[in-house]
Amino acid sequence: MSSVDSKLYQFAVKTAQEAVSLDNQGKYRQAINKYQRAAEILMQFMKYNKNPQMRMLCQKNIEEYVDRAKILKSHLSGVRPRRLRPVERPSEAQDVGADSEGVAVSSEEQELIDMISGTIVTESPNVKWEDIAGLTNVKQALREAIVLPIAKPELFTGARKPWSGILLFGPPGCGKTLLAKAAATECKATFFSASSADLLSKWLGESEKLISSLFKVARLKAPSLIFMDEIDSIATKRGEGSESGGERRVKTQLLSEIQGLKSTHDKPLLVLGATNRPWDIDNAMLSRFEKRVHVPLPDLKARAGIFKIHTEGVNSSLSEEDFIELAVRTEGYSGRDIANICREVIMLPVRELDMGGLLEDSSKEVKVRDINLKDFKKTLKKVKPMTHKALMKQYNDWAEEFGEI
Repeated sequence: MSSVDSKLYQFAVKTAQEAVSLDNQGKYRQAINKYQRAAEILMQFMKYNKNPQMRMLCQKNIEEYVDRAKILKSHLSGVRPRRLRPVERPSEAQDVGADSEGVAVSSEEQELIDMISGTIVTESPNVKWEDIAGLTNVKQALREAIVLPIAKPELFTGARKPWSGILLFGPPGCGKTLLAKAAATECKATFFSASSADLLSKWLGESEKLISSLFKVARLKAPSLIFMDEIDSIATKRGEGSESGGERRVKTQLLSEIQGLKSTHDKPLLVLGATNRPWDIDNAMLSRFEKRVHVPLPDLKARAGIFKIHTEGVNSSLSEEDFIELAVRTEGYSGRDIANICREVIMLPVRELDMGGLLEDSSKEVKVRDINLKDFKKTLKKVKPMTHKALMKQYNDWAEEFGEI
C-alpha cells in the first residue's frame, strides 16, 4: 500500500470513528453525513488499491456505513408517510431546535443545515475593504450589489432592484475571494463558501441534493452571500466530450437554483461566482450572472499598498519612496505574487540567524535586523510573475466582449 493509499484509508477510518461517536451521542444527522463521507472515501480508496482482501474489507465496511446511514434516516423520519410538503401537526410543535445564532429552526430545516455542514463552509469573515489595496471600481460594484441593498433597502424598490448574480473574473491571485469576504463582512451577511470540488465529489444524486439544500439554507439565513470559487470547474460548457452525466445534472440543478432565486428587499440573497477562466463557462450560466466584473492586476498605487499591508508589524527601514520603487519594479505581478515576495523577504533575517547558528540556544536572546530595499531587490530577481502578457490580453478581450473593465 502506497503512502497516498495509506493516508486515504486512515482518513476513512478516522471519519468512520467520528460517525460512530456522533451516533452514540444521539447526533444522528451529523452521523449520517460522516457515515456517507467515510463510505465515499473508501470507494475512492478502492479505485487505487488492488489487494483483493483489502477490497473485500472495504466493500463490507461501505455496506455497513450505508446501511447504518439508511437506518438513521428512517429513524429521523419516523413512520410518517413521505409528502412533498410535510404537514405540521400540533404534536410536532416541540420538534424544533435552534441554530448557532439562536434562531428557531424546524427539524427539517436543521437537517438541511447539517447536510451542508460537512461540505459548505459557513462563516462570518473578518475582512474589511481597507484590507484590500486598490480595486476601487470592483469594490463599488460589490457595494451596489450587496452592501447597499441590505443597509438601505428603502432605496431598492420598484424597478430599482439589486443584482442577484455577480461574476468576478480575472487572473489568479488578484483578490476575488478577499473581495467576496469583505462584502459579506461589510453588510453582516451569512457567508457560504461552496467548493466546486466538494459539490462534484458526492455520490450519484447527492450533488443535486446538496446544491438544493445550500440554497434553501441560504434563504433561511438571509441576508446571505453564496460564494462559488472556481465556478468554471462546475459550470463548463455543456455538450463537450469529457462531460459525464453526473456533471450535466449538477449544472442543470445549479442553473435551476440561480434562475429561481427568490430574494426580497428585507432578506436579500446573492450568488457571487469567481473564475480565472471565464471563457470556459457555459453561456446559460453566464446569463445568470447579471453583472460580470473584471478584477485586473493591481495598478501602481495598489501594488505599493499591498507591499505595505504584507510588511505591517515587521521592523523595516523602507520609506514611502521605497514602496513606490517596489511598485514600479513589480508591474505585471498579482497581489498573491507580491504577498509571496513579502513573505520570502520577511524570512531572510531569520534565515541568516539560523544559518549562522545563532538560533541553536533557545534561551539566548537574539535581535532580528530590519528588512530593507536591498532584500526586496534580491528576492525580485528570483520570483517572477505568474501571469503572462498573452493571458492578460485574453482577459481584456473577454472583458470587452462579455464583461466590464
